[in-house]
Amino acid sequence: MQHRIADDIAAALGDTLARLGTVKEDMDKQARAMLANALDRLDLVTRDEFDVQQDLLSRLTARVAVLEERLNALAAPAAVVDEDTGKG
Repeated sequence: MQHRIADDIAAALGDTLARLGTVKEDMDKQARAMLANALDRLDLVTRDEFDVQQDLLSRLTARVAVLEERLNALAAPAAVVDEDTGKG
């Protein structure tokens, strides 16, 4: 009789734990889905996309600096001519 009660209790506990495992899996799936949905709405970019844009920005910044130097070099003689002639 005691073995049967112990077996019944063990079976009930096993069934309860199995159900809790299923509930946990369901909650995990729902939490992941909610998080994925929230992240999709934030319109985030991947790290790779960010790194590509960062590299592009660095190259463009360097290119702008070179072009500014060239523009200043071209404008310098014109400023000297304007000073000599008195025209602005």
